[in-house]
Amino acid sequence: MNDICLVFDYEELIGTAGKYFMDACGFLDDTENQSLYIQEGLRVLANCRKNIDPHAVLTSVDSTCYQNHMLSIQDVSFQCTAFEQIPDDNILQVYIYFVTVGPCNIQDKNLSEQYYADVWGEGFLESCRERIRAFVMSDSKSRFEHPYVTYSFGPGFYGMHPEKLKDLAQILDPSSIGITVAPDGTPSPEKSCGGFLFAVRDKEQLPSEICKDCIGSDEGCQFCGGKNRIPSKEACLELLHSYGTPPHVIAHCLAVADTAGRIGRLLKEKGLPIDLDLLEGASLLHDIARTEENHGVKGAKIAIRHGYHKTGKLIKRHMFYISDPYHDRIDEQDILCLADRMIKEDKYVGLESRMQSVLDKYSDDPVATVRILQRLDENRILIRRIEELIGNDLDDLLRQKVVDEV
Repeated sequence: MNDICLVFDYEELIGTAGKYFMDACGFLDDTENQSLYIQEGLRVLANCRKNIDPHAVLTSVDSTCYQNHMLSIQDVSFQCTAFEQIPDDNILQVYIYFVTVGPCNIQDKNLSEQYYADVWGEGFLESCRERIRAFVMSDSKSRFEHPYVTYSFGPGFYGMHPEKLKDLAQILDPSSIGITVAPDGTPSPEKSCGGFLFAVRDKEQLPSEICKDCIGSDEGCQFCGGKNRIPSKEACLELLHSYGTPPHVIAHCLAVADTAGRIGRLLKEKGLPIDLDLLEGASLLHDIARTEENHGVKGAKIAIRHGYHKTGKLIKRHMFYISDPYHDRIDEQDILCLADRMIKEDKYVGLESRMQSVLDKYSDDPVATVRILQRLDENRILIRRIEELIGNDLDDLLRQKVVDEV
């Protein structure tokens, strides 16, 4: 196959992108208290739309490039632990792609608008990948009998390091659609990526799609380190230090993790399906990039770059999460955000004291004040729900630990 350029229409992408946006932000269609923020997100989309320019470039090679669980093309090799689950004779064709949605961003806007622009960009990128897979499915059906097309492999997926994107650019030139790749594998425009799709004979002889976001460590499960999809405490502390997070911020993260963990354990004891490891990892890393603007988005990118996608999702949302306090399930995101709003620097002070200090900080900003008060009301309701479940006053329990330590 010669290189093929695909141009995607905005209207064919907006459905999937919109669903991604709602899920990534934690929005529910029928929640009244979130409608204001959904409308803000739609205004951001309207401002970004003129910059959304989705293109892809695609080529393919035959199955002989995949041997001994390794993909070798033009003297460039690609491996990941997930390939160990794909027999050589299962491969029919290998498709290679780069895709970009263009500079889906807005300048000189507030942090929440920058956050929404980033989420929209990810949503359109996901929608583009969906359309590429549909194109590949159509093409492979014209070549083979009853093929199945995998989801994306490649840099950033199934344990393959993101830096391999620069190697991918040696095989397929991304500049034809305006993408450049830095030596560390970072693409520009930011909302761009590349990868592989396999046309295969038997979809049963593939790694599980749930492994897609795994860090791919051999220290975990037999193939791709499934249990390491969530970082350990030691891994979190190593990341905090390696990215230069200031000591006082690390102390804050430890305090949030402690409070979140105590709340999580109380709820788990009452039968709620709280993932305590995920909660700890996200709490420890939630402010890893606090010294940078829009640190939730930047911190999520660090976590995802190291393979911790589920953790990154919680980190990304922690600054702008609009909870529904009446939603049936109390989850890890609710607990992380609540704990973060109970800690001032590295001390537990409780929700009311912490949020009052935030209100004082933004007393001259009426829009911010309204939003802070709404978060405060939501968390008061959430605390009452937690107290009904555990049968105790939450603040008393958390303060008791502080007294015991003194």
